[in-house]
Amino acid sequence: MFSLKHVIAVNCRFLSTRGSVIPKSVHKTESPETEVEKKQKLPNNQIGVTEDGGQKFYGFTYYPRFPGQQDPPYEPSKVLMVERIRDLKNRPYWEKDTLAKLGLSMEVKGSQAAIVANTPSICAQLWKVKHLIRVTPITFPQGLPEDGDVAGAQLQDNGELVFIPKLKSDALIAATQSKPEDRRDYLDTDTVKKRLRLNWLRPY
Repeated sequence: MFSLKHVIAVNCRFLSTRGSVIPKSVHKTESPETEVEKKQKLPNNQIGVTEDGGQKFYGFTYYPRFPGQQDPPYEPSKVLMVERIRDLKNRPYWEKDTLAKLGLSMEVKGSQAAIVANTPSICAQLWKVKHLIRVTPITFPQGLPEDGDVAGAQLQDNGELVFIPKLKSDALIAATQSKPEDRRDYLDTDTVKKRLRLNWLRPY
């Protein structure tokens, strides 16, 4: 049986430990305005700074080559050009589904490219299949036309969208001409196949 002296000693020890605990409300907390101001001062989606001088971003920590080095301001492109550089044969189904959502299914040739928006959801899909694709940001060295007429635009391999006047004039000429289907001497595919088959069956 426990003696009265033992019970009193245990209770006193419990009270002494409880008294040493500082409630959470006593700790100093920074006001939300100060935290918002700190986040606004950090450039390029930076979320914090480590003790050893690293810059914390979402998913990784960047360590500059020189202390205090700041990268020049960079405005990311709003549109990306995605090309498939690997074959999808013997690839898992989730990679094929991701590329199909991006417009690069197995039926699409490797030389064709897909134009996607530079959004967080699209970038998350691109990260899953980064070993199968090549991503090139699209730039506008000549700017966008003020009237919104994109006739004569040509997308280069390096991602530059340039406007060529000759292509614009050719597009206008093609728009004014009548369609081949409207001509009297136009032969559709079925008619040509039927005619060639008859020539094969009756060559003489």
